[in-house]
Amino acid sequence: MCGISCIDSETTILNIALAGNPNVGKSVVFNQLTGLSQVVGNWPGKTVKKAEGTARFRNYLFHIIDLPGIYSLSAYTLEEIITREYLVEEQPDYIINIIDCNHLERNLYLTMQLLLLKIPMVISLNQYDILKKRGYEIDIEKLSELLGVPVVPSIAVHNRGIHELLEKVIALHEHQEKITFRQFEYGKEIESRLTELIYAFETNFREHKCPARFAAIKFLENDEKCIESLNLEEKEGEELLTLAAKNRNQLEGLRGEQISTIINAEVYKITNNIARKVETIEKLTRKQKWSEIVDHVTLHSLWGYFILIVVLFGTYFIVFQFGNWISGLLDTLFEQWSPGAAAVLGGVDSTLYKIVWNGLFGSLIGGVGGVLPYVLPFFIVIEILQDIGYLPRAAYLMDHFMHRIGVHGKAIIPIILGFGCNVPAVTAGSILDTERERKRSILLSTMIPCSAVTTIVLGLVARYMGIGYAFLLYLVNFAAIVVIGKIITILDASIESELIIELHDFRVPNFKVIAKQTWHRSKDFVIIAMPLIVGLGAVMQILIELNLLNPINVALSPISIFLGLPVSVGAFLFYGVFRKELNLVLLENFVVFTLGITMTEYLSPIQMMVFTVVIMLYVPCLATLVTIRKEIGRKFMFLVLFIEVVTAIVVGGMIRWLFELLRLLGILSEGTAMLITFGVFFLLIILVLVILNSWKKKAEKKQKAGKQFLELKHCTNSCADCKGGSEPPTDK
Repeated sequence: MCGISCIDSETTILNIALAGNPNVGKSVVFNQLTGLSQVVGNWPGKTVKKAEGTARFRNYLFHIIDLPGIYSLSAYTLEEIITREYLVEEQPDYIINIIDCNHLERNLYLTMQLLLLKIPMVISLNQYDILKKRGYEIDIEKLSELLGVPVVPSIAVHNRGIHELLEKVIALHEHQEKITFRQFEYGKEIESRLTELIYAFETNFREHKCPARFAAIKFLENDEKCIESLNLEEKEGEELLTLAAKNRNQLEGLRGEQISTIINAEVYKITNNIARKVETIEKLTRKQKWSEIVDHVTLHSLWGYFILIVVLFGTYFIVFQFGNWISGLLDTLFEQWSPGAAAVLGGVDSTLYKIVWNGLFGSLIGGVGGVLPYVLPFFIVIEILQDIGYLPRAAYLMDHFMHRIGVHGKAIIPIILGFGCNVPAVTAGSILDTERERKRSILLSTMIPCSAVTTIVLGLVARYMGIGYAFLLYLVNFAAIVVIGKIITILDASIESELIIELHDFRVPNFKVIAKQTWHRSKDFVIIAMPLIVGLGAVMQILIELNLLNPINVALSPISIFLGLPVSVGAFLFYGVFRKELNLVLLENFVVFTLGITMTEYLSPIQMMVFTVVIMLYVPCLATLVTIRKEIGRKFMFLVLFIEVVTAIVVGGMIRWLFELLRLLGILSEGTAMLITFGVFFLLIILVLVILNSWKKKAEKKQKAGKQFLELKHCTNSCADCKGGSEPPTDK
């Protein structure tokens, strides 16, 4: 590996673009090729990530760019536009097209479009080991012959076939191998019209670097973004648009379908024909049969949801049991070591003991024992579910629900990430196609209880009240998300497109990869949060000793009193803005070491529930707010802040005052009153949802009526049948 700075006169520099569908192993190929030479940023003026790197091989220095994962070179998503503009405008020397060979026909759709660009290309048939295990085989030589480009089988995760890709590029560059650029023809009626457009394009724009056939197809599809990027001269461009519109209308009239459907059908006919010629089934293994059965069950309309519920409950049960066990061990050790520390530091009443032992070491034990035992197993379970291929299936099952709460089906991906950390959930919002969809996704994903919130729920409510109450809090959290989502759909009743997601075969988890990913997710807590917890723990003790917490508590006292919480809780709600874990760790230190009582003596059960609900719903942590500002902007960051603070206060207040009302009505048992409180709360939520659904239907009816009026007006003014004073067609 080498950087650009170390080239010499005998070194040849080649630019290579990695292109492929999402989740085909493209980034793994990129990592294997570039190693530590990577530079990651954003595409100019875009929120999509841009990864570049270099690799030295023989006397060549390869400048490699990892293009966003896409399914086509259309203009449906920002990623597709970026990829197409780069390939057409920058014209890299070579393309390495990474294909998941287990889904050959679908992946070849993008390959067909890349071939139209006439850029020399090498194909990597990735995940070839999985294909063999499934009992399938691909004739590599025949596939290479049919496509007219070199094809290399690869297993990127094990670094197999990676250097062969560079060898093929060098062979092409040194003319040891040739590319034929096979032209795949569509149906006769399409080809005759494409030929007319190609001739017009070549006649008027001979010097244009965009290949004529690619441009002709885009004109025929009326791809406005692509046509605009071609920067054609006004007169000739108008002539081409007119000719393309005429041919498009003729084809749509002949086939009775939209032009995009017609072209897609032709391309898939070609890819299906190629796949049938090169794919063979050697044997269907018992393992594959079981895999298909498991796949069917996990996606079933009934059993799939049952399994999803079991997985979610199982995850939190494992995390809760492990976390409580480790936390109890560390608490016991702290108690055993405290007398020795008191003797060394001047007694339990000395300022030094309080700051060093209670503040510094107490916070360390609180972080290690009260947070890490819950965070680590949570991330391990999530990574296992991701690695075996279950999370995409969970996303598929939840797609319909996502549309019901007003977000695109793709938003399930950032929402799932939000269970780990809200920061990657916000950045993952960039996969959504429009800014409006990204904003919706970001708002709801920041309301998802992250691992830090899970720590508080398990370390406070589940620990002192039982895991049943912890699940009750999650229901409250999700009820609030559903209501906010419904309000969004009323304010903006636009229709979202459906979810397209890769469903990989189930596979045995790679524990080496899981360990790396778990550390990658957890290192922020270890490196950033732990020092912050320890440092702020000492600061908190100093403030307590100097009696300086009162100003914060007084400022937040109206909220604390409204929620029925102790006034001294205010400062800890404030600290939670830095990291959510600080709420519990620092509060517990304050209660145990400063007040000298237990958490159950400081907070009643209903106060624990209200306190945790507020933390679940209120201000996102500072890192999340900074990320929102970076991704969308300052105004939207403050809007998210306002919505979530108001939601937290309203929901927390509802629970507190419903409970107080029931106690006034004579329900003496606190446990009974609390259960009835949550029952009434959920009934009120259902009532609110019914009202919101009614408003939504009215909004949709109004929107539909407006659309019909515009269509009728357009027909009356524009249709050829309507000109000359005739009545508009009744179907309009």
